Amino acid sequence: MQKMKLKMSFLAEPTDANYRGNVHGGKVMKWIDEVGYALSVQYAGKYCVTKFVDDIEFLEPIHIGDLVLLDAEIIKVGNTSLRIHVNVSSEGLIEKVKKQNCACDIVFVAIDEDGNKSKI
Repeated sequence: MQKMKLKMSFLAEPTDANYRGNVHGGKVMKWIDEVGYALSVQYAGKYCVTKFVDDIEFLEPIHIGDLVLLDAEIIKVGNTSLRIHVNVSSEGLIEKVKKQNCACDIVFVAIDEDGNKSKI
């Protein structure tokens, strides 16, 4: 299996946050899905869909203005699926303190034009 990784980074914006100024957990899950999707399609060379997300435990909040870092790595390749580990961390730009926010594994399945599973 060829080792593949993908990193994404961006600033947490006010539209990402709840009433307390922390990023919504659902927004973080969306980012995890997006980085996993991008990596799975890069590897498979075809459209992939989310099949399964393993335990997500939110450890620390992400605040508006934090630099959000997503690190994704393929950890297993099957006939039609890929398991990707995604780590989410954030850093206050002024404080320069990096925090581990959450991590999980996510499984994507390659599909063909008709929506059927497709060999990778």
